[in-house]
Amino acid sequence: MATIAILIGTQAGARLLAANSEREAALSAEAFLLRLPTRALPAPLWVQCADPAVTGRLTGYLSELQAEQVRERDARV
Repeated sequence: MATIAILIGTQAGARLLAANSEREAALSAEAFLLRLPTRALPAPLWVQCADPAVTGRLTGYLSELQAEQVRERDARV
């Protein structure tokens, strides 16, 4: 198993999440991002993992999640 660290920047400061699996990392980062006000999105994020494929998948997934939230926000305006 890979150790994964995700750093998410917010106006209130950075949040560091750590996980032992890709799934656990995705779920905890997703839950955190969905609690942020949509006006704070997209939040900068950095994913660190020894496995570059995991890093790429998580970065892509979390970036797309935020982009979807922003599109939904903009559609409501």
